[in-house]
Amino acid sequence: MQKLLLAFFVLTITTPANAQDASLSLAEKLQLGTVMDAAAFKALTDGKTITYNNGVMDVYREYFRPGTNRIVIEWTEAVDPSQTVCDTGTWYVENDLICFNWSASGVVCALWVDYEGEYISAIAGVDGTLNRNLEIISNITTAPLSCEVGMVQLEMPILDAEAG
Repeated sequence: MQKLLLAFFVLTITTPANAQDASLSLAEKLQLGTVMDAAAFKALTDGKTITYNNGVMDVYREYFRPGTNRIVIEWTEAVDPSQTVCDTGTWYVENDLICFNWSASGVVCALWVDYEGEYISAIAGVDGTLNRNLEIISNITTAPLSCEVGMVQLEMPILDAEAG
């Protein structure tokens, strides 16, 4: 994985003389950040709705069901922004990558880093190389997604009909 990261960074950035400069690019922050493992990612996301930004605008949101590896994603269609699209999936760790297995679109993996409280991801290609499409988390909340209800069955206790 280290060779993979090195190859990505050699192609995409030049490290500034002063790494603490406030004008660091996302690629530079990705290089300098701490790679997130399963425990760090779960602590960040469990029971939360995460909004992702591509550096220009918020592009989609994911809700991470508490205590599980199940997630729901929603985004709006570019051709019809009034149309919300939803999908369900699960997440898991493979080597240094956090992977998402979506019901409709299959597996997508990304390297996640924490750079001083800023969370950045780089999507990995099928061959494991990181591409230049970086995303940041722009918001973390407990607000539900509009498409979550009905997409993921809520865990309800079984009630004893005789009790009560």
